[in-house]
Amino acid sequence: METFNVKILYCYKFMSHCLPIYAFYTLLFLERNMNLSAIAVLISLWSAFSILFEIPSGVLADRWNRRNMLVVAALVEGACFFIWSFSDSFALFALGFFFWAIGNAFVSGTEESLIYDNLKSDGREDQFSTVYGWSRFFANIGNLVGIAASGVLVTFISIEKISLLSAGICLFNAVLASRLRERNYYASQLNKTAIAVQRTAKDAIQLFRENQSSLLILAFLILFASLVTYLDEFDALVVNDFKVDTYWVSVFLTMRFIFIFIGDLLAPIIDRKWQSFKLVFLLYGLGGIFLAVFSALWRPYAIAVFGLAMMVMSISELLFIKSLQEAVEDEGRATVMSFYGAGQNVIMIFFSLIYGLLTRLVTIQTAYLLFSVYAMVGAAVFFLVFSLIKKTAVAKGKQND
Repeated sequence: METFNVKILYCYKFMSHCLPIYAFYTLLFLERNMNLSAIAVLISLWSAFSILFEIPSGVLADRWNRRNMLVVAALVEGACFFIWSFSDSFALFALGFFFWAIGNAFVSGTEESLIYDNLKSDGREDQFSTVYGWSRFFANIGNLVGIAASGVLVTFISIEKISLLSAGICLFNAVLASRLRERNYYASQLNKTAIAVQRTAKDAIQLFRENQSSLLILAFLILFASLVTYLDEFDALVVNDFKVDTYWVSVFLTMRFIFIFIGDLLAPIIDRKWQSFKLVFLLYGLGGIFLAVFSALWRPYAIAVFGLAMMVMSISELLFIKSLQEAVEDEGRATVMSFYGAGQNVIMIFFSLIYGLLTRLVTIQTAYLLFSVYAMVGAAVFFLVFSLIKKTAVAKGKQND
């Protein structure tokens, strides 16, 4: 039997993130007379659209073909960037986000589950953190290449043409996704004529009812660990606040992703070395400290400190995701991750609206300082709660003995 070809996976992950429009789409909105509040609303709409598709797409990924889900995701994401290449209104930008949201929902949970089940099929599920870490590494290399290229491209072509180029890259990536091997343990075990679709979602919910630690980790992922993703949408606005040349957007994002893909390489090492999972909460708190230092300095030369914050937070996120994957034995793996994705999008709506509100009341610098405090407090609170849950579980185990 042919084993899972991780090289195709890594190429797919690289191309799926090698999109030069990532660096400049918020600036494209500004060029088309969208103010910061309008941009925040657009990003909130993106998250709202994602919520509509998140859980249904997770159930679909557990019951259908995950490889095909990734192909569709690449195509609809390309449709978003194609629309933006000629968009000149709020409505068209929102329509683009609608298509991107479908693609985002189809990928969320599907990639992780496809990787895990393929590795499990080859008897290599213990290598998930390594393969998944490397897939994130190549995704961030793709981000890095796309963003670095955008800094050069923007000096020769318009942002609209960069958006059109990104649409073409998505089309190519759909071809790569179609070459991934398909493995889906849950779908292969289902009697689809006898088992209702609701069963898949119920299996996922039951996991969280029976496993308090998994529920706590899911909550932390949604509320705090995903701050790396939430802040990602507003990086260009930070550079804009520095009042420096446009190419600094590329420099800033390049630095961010250099540190993040270093974190993806370090995560499997930390996973093997650390015996206590509680330390991951403290690691995330360190990321909050780095973010606070960057917010206090608020100068282009402090970009490296921002990169450290993103690296540490990203490591924590990867280790938490691995823990969720290990908690699922066979059933509803993609659906479990879709609860994560849906929760992310709910919080992203609030985060975007709060971001828009804060920028009306305080400076962007102050807003980032508040975000750093939020991260540190969250790490401390969840560390204490997780410790209490573990002590209670140990005490109950001793009583049962």
